[in-house]
Amino acid sequence: MTQLGTATAAPQLGAQSIIVNPVPGALKVNVRTNRDPSGNGTPDYRPGDHLEFYTRVNQDAYVYLFNVDPQGRVNLLAESGLQARGNFVKANTTRVFPRKGQASTFLLSLPQGLNRVLAVASPTPLGLEQIAQVKDTQGGAVPLKVTGTQGLAQALSIVVTPVPGWTSDVAQYQVGRRTLGALPALDPAARQTQVRFEKDARLSEVYVAYADRLRAAGYQPVRAQYGEQQASGTFVSGTRQLTLDVKKSGRRFDVKLVRK
Repeated sequence: MTQLGTATAAPQLGAQSIIVNPVPGALKVNVRTNRDPSGNGTPDYRPGDHLEFYTRVNQDAYVYLFNVDPQGRVNLLAESGLQARGNFVKANTTRVFPRKGQASTFLLSLPQGLNRVLAVASPTPLGLEQIAQVKDTQGGAVPLKVTGTQGLAQALSIVVTPVPGWTSDVAQYQVGRRTLGALPALDPAARQTQVRFEKDARLSEVYVAYADRLRAAGYQPVRAQYGEQQASGTFVSGTRQLTLDVKKSGRRFDVKLVRK
């Protein structure tokens, strides 16, 4: 794990353009994924895998997790009912996101490539409401009104500068894809479009293949649900909203796209 410091001085950008506190302090935070105990590597994940983030602090603190995906989209990772107030973590304890027993659907919303997860710990709550696009969440990812690691750093620098003793840490992971070959097309402009086909693939693989097409058309995922035989998600582009629904039965897939 890359330890990034604590302080009251003006925040700085680290080597990965992640915000750091230039003055060492007593509060320390560590972040890692479930496939990299050291926090220094770059583990690989594919849709359908279980992704967990572990954070640990040496003092009582409010901890915020931010994910920056390969396209620069930034999300605050928030537990149910957390909103943008931070997750209070007791000293020398480890907190897991998502909570044990909760489905890990976050991977379904990510494009392939390198992701970075930033943990910011503060002795007092931080005011993130101004940069959050959604103030209330039922769990998962809350989009932020910033783009990329540098945009996140600039926004956070305003929030943390008045706060003494904050600190940060960063980890990274890779999201991959398996090539599925040709898949039937769906028309995002249609009121409703549906296809049926057979493919030797996992449900999650087919879902993200169509999610990637929607992302390429300018839509961003805001919600995803995943079960053993069905995956669905909501995508938005401006005022337009689409629902993607994928069902699997053996090798047969039914994929439906509905415009609302």
